[in-house]
Amino acid sequence: MTLAAAYIRVSTDDQTDYSPSAQLEDILSFAEKNGYYIPKEFIFEDEGISGRSADKRPGFQEMIRQARKKQNKIEYIIVHKYDRFARNKEDAVLYKALLKKDGVKVLSVKEPIPQDDKFAVIYESMLEAMAEYYSLNLAEEVKKTMVKKAMMGEYQSTPPFGYCMKNKLLTPIPEEATMIRFIYEAYASGKESMFSLSRQMNQMGFRTHRGGVFENRTIQYILNNPVYKGYSRWTPTGRTRRNFNNPDSVIAKGNWEPLVSQELWEAAANRINREKRTHYSHKRPETEGKHWISSMIKCSACQRSLVIAGRHKTSDAFYLQCGGYNHGQCHVSHSLSSNRLFPALFDTLRNIALGKEDTVKYHIRRFSLDTDETESIELMISKTKQRIAKAKEAYLAGVDTLDEYRQTKIAVDEELKTLSEKLNTAKQKQFKPFDYDLFSNKVLNVLTILQNETASMESKRASFKSIVEKVIYDKPNGSLELFLIGD
Repeated sequence: MTLAAAYIRVSTDDQTDYSPSAQLEDILSFAEKNGYYIPKEFIFEDEGISGRSADKRPGFQEMIRQARKKQNKIEYIIVHKYDRFARNKEDAVLYKALLKKDGVKVLSVKEPIPQDDKFAVIYESMLEAMAEYYSLNLAEEVKKTMVKKAMMGEYQSTPPFGYCMKNKLLTPIPEEATMIRFIYEAYASGKESMFSLSRQMNQMGFRTHRGGVFENRTIQYILNNPVYKGYSRWTPTGRTRRNFNNPDSVIAKGNWEPLVSQELWEAAANRINREKRTHYSHKRPETEGKHWISSMIKCSACQRSLVIAGRHKTSDAFYLQCGGYNHGQCHVSHSLSSNRLFPALFDTLRNIALGKEDTVKYHIRRFSLDTDETESIELMISKTKQRIAKAKEAYLAGVDTLDEYRQTKIAVDEELKTLSEKLNTAKQKQFKPFDYDLFSNKVLNVLTILQNETASMESKRASFKSIVEKVIYDKPNGSLELFLIGD
């Protein structure tokens, strides 16, 4: 008997006539009548998955992989209808062409086409085009239905913080609902900012419904979400990217219990609008991300970077603050003025260069960069060896030809040779003796560049990073701890 495979697919919109069991029954009956043998291991299925994208169907991908293995000797793939194989014409043409190279053909139980008939090519293409049209039309009909539901005020998304879904209706979660009211009242009254509210939520142990911590944008989303005043908001064009006033959005009165009054929601919205007129929410200080100290000073409480949070009105000085604290993820303020930071940092570097070890707190980590480099190269070598092993498996399985395997092996061997040379060079660096005098001179040279007012910001950044890995600022003790690079 001729060996064949069966492929079954059911998406959520299919009728019970085309259930997996119904499809399989028809396929097995067709196979028996026409002299095809389908082993159990060659029955592949995707349930509840659309046919519009082949790469999102694991059963389909496994079926293609098994059908292309020469040792399996599969000659046909049998489907209930051609639209079960693919509803995307490009996918249908691509995968049928791949299978054809290995001598595998696709047959339909309900749409038999003579395989030796020239008209079969045209007829099969027509069926594929009709399947794609049906899929596109179905998507359009589904969208129309969703728009209609949105206009009727039905909620069509994951329940937000404060609610759960019971019997297809948003239902308040008492503890979370209390916190939603607290957020609105505290913000509308002007007593709390968004980041202070996010910090309080995290301190009390609350998490979003996705398990994340509360941030500025989390509170911002809550304060802009009309669901809390009893209205649904749905945008048919897709993601709004935090454009809460998108003109395409459909906003309608819902039938669930609101958590805040219309007046309170509007009061919070009015404060948001007032602050928009006086603040640029996405604008950073000009020096942030451009100063040579950026990302180098760390918070002792959470290890996040201190970011430039503002500038002095009458001088070039600026203020730093823990980025985590700004987003409500760290509970210890680490505010620091550059007028205090730079003198303390320069004195610390000078004392290190002069060997005054008792007056400063620092660590010289020798080979820190080389060790990291060595580990990364070793990981790359391991991954590269895995590639050649997989290429060999593909050749033995009949997926790749001998010529394809040979070309892959040549390229991988050349890459392994280059990586091995880099690894040897990195390891040799680790055994160089440490020259403290040379290191001291390097520190003094860096210090000279940092204090040179004519030196560019880029040269200062490069010089500082050549000797400093990070600086930890301990606000309670008012101290700096330096982690230096020894080579």
